[in-house]
Amino acid sequence: MIDISSFRYLILLLLVGSLTPLISTQASYEPAVLFQNAQNFIKGKQYENAINELNMILENDPTNIDALNEKGSIRLIQGKYVKSLQNFEKSLEIDPKNVSSLVGFATSLYYLDRYDDALDIFDSILNSDVRNIDALIGSGNILIKKQQYDDALLFFNIALEQNSQYIPGLIAKANALSSINQNNDAIIFFDNVLQIDSDNIMALDGKGQVYLELEEYGLSRSAFTDVLEIDPNDIGALLGMAQLYYLEGKNIKSEQLFDKVLYMDPDNVDALLGKANTLRNIGSLDDSLKYYDEALEVDPDNLEAANGKDSILNSEVNNSLDLILIVTIIGSITSVFSFIVMMIKIKENASLKNKVIIADEQIEELVDKFMKNSQKFKK
Repeated sequence: MIDISSFRYLILLLLVGSLTPLISTQASYEPAVLFQNAQNFIKGKQYENAINELNMILENDPTNIDALNEKGSIRLIQGKYVKSLQNFEKSLEIDPKNVSSLVGFATSLYYLDRYDDALDIFDSILNSDVRNIDALIGSGNILIKKQQYDDALLFFNIALEQNSQYIPGLIAKANALSSINQNNDAIIFFDNVLQIDSDNIMALDGKGQVYLELEEYGLSRSAFTDVLEIDPNDIGALLGMAQLYYLEGKNIKSEQLFDKVLYMDPDNVDALLGKANTLRNIGSLDDSLKYYDEALEVDPDNLEAANGKDSILNSEVNNSLDLILIVTIIGSITSVFSFIVMMIKIKENASLKNKVIIADEQIEELVDKFMKNSQKFKK
């Protein structure tokens, strides 16, 4: 028989046992623990798992700036620039002066081709901190787009003087060198990054793009394949492989990869343009026009989309004019159509060739005479 004290002790053990999972669960959902979990997933390139951890933080605290910024940074790595912009925008609504949010927001604008807006933000950061390494690199990237290569390299060199192993700086300088066709030097810088981080996706993507420009398709494919082994959904590598297939004339494979990117990121301008170009290549002009229009909705100043759209519209106008001309010509020769058919049939009919031998030149002469007689008859 259990005495009272033993019974109380048993009840206490049962209560402690039932509370332990609850305490453990509450501890695992602490923001600091979730954030550290996200960091570990990022190091392992498990980006969607990291996003899940950050989302759990934001479900309980939608104003957590660190979680929003980290989520935005992941979306930048994944090439989902509209989503990254949205996350950094939310951060800035909470704290308009947060430097990390400003850098991320400006970087997102840069990748969305809004260079002037991005440069304004980077300038504002440098006005407060002239040696801000991320703002220096961001400004340099924009200067490359504006074809001010010497100034861009100066910005990158200043940034790398602060930290010669800073990966974003090394990647930026590699991209700058590639832009001025110093491709061998660019590959050296990408390789320097890969010595520090052998699985660095941006460096592998960069090498793939350089080899693509050099028409070294085998090396390009190898680099993009390495990326996709690390992250099968990396947008940069998927776009690179899609472009590679497009250049090789493999339109079906190219279109499939562009579709995959658009499924993950419907506003990706490069994918919209790639899809439009592929459809145009196979003659689906109406569908191609639709994708050029979608690209212009996302980026109204996109020159490639505007030129592609104009080219299709001009082609359709020319085709319409050609059709009108053909109809007009057909109408003018209807009266001699029967005669021409008869002469062609005579020429093609083997059984009559021995009886009626008329050469091509003779047929033309007969047609000319018939046309002249028809005109006299009309008069």
